[in-house]
Amino acid sequence: MRRAARANPLPRDGEVALDTCYPRVMGALGRAHALGALVRTYLESRRNEMRKIDPALATFICVSAIEAVAHNTVLNHAEMLTEKTVRTLVDETTRMVVGYLR
Repeated sequence: MRRAARANPLPRDGEVALDTCYPRVMGALGRAHALGALVRTYLESRRNEMRKIDPALATFICVSAIEAVAHNTVLNHAEMLTEKTVRTLVDETTRMVVGYLR
C-alpha cells in the first residue's frame, strides 16, 4: 500500500501533479485536435452544400455543440440512455448541426 502511495503522491497545497495529469491532458487535446481536423476536412469537402461560413468557426461550433450534448447526457442524464433515447439524441443533434450549416 505504501508503494502505491509513493508511486502516485498526492499533490501538496492544492497543486496539481502535472507529471501525472499532463499525459492525459495532452492525449485528450491531441484527440480533440484530430477530431477537429477531420470535421474541418469534411466540411471543406462539402462547402458547396453549406452557407458561406468560415470552416474553422463552423468546425468549432459543430464539434463544441456535439460534445456538449454528449457530455451533458452522460454526466447528467445517464439513467435515461435507452436505445430509443440515444437514437433521438443523435437525430436531434444532427438536425441542429445541419440546420446551422445550411
